[in-house]
Amino acid sequence: MADYIGLRISKWRTTAGLTQQQLADRVGVSGPYIAMIEGGKRAVTKRSLIIALATALGVRVEDLTAQPRQPRDASELAVYSAAPGIRRALDEDPDGPLPDVDDVVRRAQEVMRARMACDYVAYAAMLPGLVTDTRQLARVAATERQGLSLFVRVAFAGAVGLKSLGHVDLSMRLAERAQLAAGQLGEPDEIAAANFATAQVALTGGSQRRSLTLAATAAEQVGDTATGDMASWYGLLHLHAAISAAGLGRSDDAATHYAEADDALRRANGPDRWRMEFSPANVTTWQVAIALENGEPERAPEYARRVDRTALRASQRRARLHIDAGRGHYLAGDSERAVRQFLAADDISAQELRSRTQVREITGQMVRDARRRGSDELRDLAVRLGIDPLDPDNS
Repeated sequence: MADYIGLRISKWRTTAGLTQQQLADRVGVSGPYIAMIEGGKRAVTKRSLIIALATALGVRVEDLTAQPRQPRDASELAVYSAAPGIRRALDEDPDGPLPDVDDVVRRAQEVMRARMACDYVAYAAMLPGLVTDTRQLARVAATERQGLSLFVRVAFAGAVGLKSLGHVDLSMRLAERAQLAAGQLGEPDEIAAANFATAQVALTGGSQRRSLTLAATAAEQVGDTATGDMASWYGLLHLHAAISAAGLGRSDDAATHYAEADDALRRANGPDRWRMEFSPANVTTWQVAIALENGEPERAPEYARRVDRTALRASQRRARLHIDAGRGHYLAGDSERAVRQFLAADDISAQELRSRTQVREITGQMVRDARRRGSDELRDLAVRLGIDPLDPDNS
């Protein structure tokens, strides 16, 4: 069965009783452009366009991206199957013997490590039990504060990781529960982390203005004199505000937020307990993604070349850099380099690459455009993504 964003747009548009021109008018593009998208002649790669199309059709972003995707192998099934367990862990009152605090601390650190290492099977397996155990610790006076702190960390790790795997509603539940726990705890570190997670999920779900407001307000609460870990959160919140502003077409605001983040680097020298890797290399990695949202895709590969990749410790950040550089190459008209960047990301983390709807859309479009004359590398990439290199619309 044919399956790509353009086809889903066509189906939802028909359901809504709209013509292509009426949908185009709502989105602010031309009717022929919508026709090209629906006909599989133009890939939808920009987050802001996907959000605009979903808003115009009155559906969720996930309805257009078809996330979370049906698992194709045991590792993907392991991640997919964790979601029901996490929901139960959030909904049901924990009971049984009190868990060992040191063991919960160790596992909470491990789940954060697993996310940044793209070890999603281990990550998903740990989350339901950790949500239950940290909630249980928070219900007992002797361990309440430590339990709340650990819950925020676990919910944070769940929210920022699961959103990329398509579980947006569950991610928002985790982020908002983290906000409640952080507010109860009253610690600036946990409050900043929970606000960052909520802003991240809001953007993934299509709420660009809410995302920008959340991140900018939270950064202001942290303050521009913060040092150590709090300076890292100040910078990360401004980076997220920058990408949100870029998606709204507010390039000047995006530049201002990015400058604030860059300036925060000199004050951030903490132990990175949240494994967010706020560093010069990672800040430039964010600049690559901001360029894509800012309508400057040709600059994304340029920024990517500036990154000292040996200074990026986390597999997730290295894979994301290759993905965004590949998107930039494709949008700048260099499909061969795009393919090589995507293959490099797949070598780092297959699941990180395959969870990115935009990569699947671009690859399917490149295969269609090649008309069965694509390179061996393109065919290899298509097969890795589960796309038929001879018939991409029936993958």
